[in-house]
Amino acid sequence: MSNQAETQVQYRERVAPKWTSFLPLLLIMPTFWLTFAPINALIGAVIGLLVTATVATLMLVNSPVIEVSDGYLQVGRARMPIKLISGVIEVPKGEVFAERGPKLDARAYVRLQPSVSGLLRVQIKDKNDPTPYWLFSSRNPKLLTLKLKEAGN
Repeated sequence: MSNQAETQVQYRERVAPKWTSFLPLLLIMPTFWLTFAPINALIGAVIGLLVTATVATLMLVNSPVIEVSDGYLQVGRARMPIKLISGVIEVPKGEVFAERGPKLDARAYVRLQPSVSGLLRVQIKDKNDPTPYWLFSSRNPKLLTLKLKEAGN
């Protein structure tokens, strides 16, 4: 038997880009091939494929992970106890642009995935924290809101 407490994950999501975000990557290989064609077309094609694969991998690896577990909400590298959340608001689709732009507080923690339309705003009630709220993208904002409310009880 082990004395370590196992992590109880109530919700986990990797907010990866939509597949259409990868379409511009298809231009990398031909660009390298054409650039290196006067020297060696094969080297240009190989370098182009390697660069394309590297960029696609980086896009996936750098996608934020949202996790609700053990009384904490974690978005990317930021982590906050759920007991400090005063409210969770699923931003309506018509207000997403305004929340990301004109209504955005410069002190807010923001973790967006531009190709994902779901947006959550988590209000913080900690008086010592200068961050008024977290604003982040989610593919399942309704489910995440539900899990945060369940974890807060």
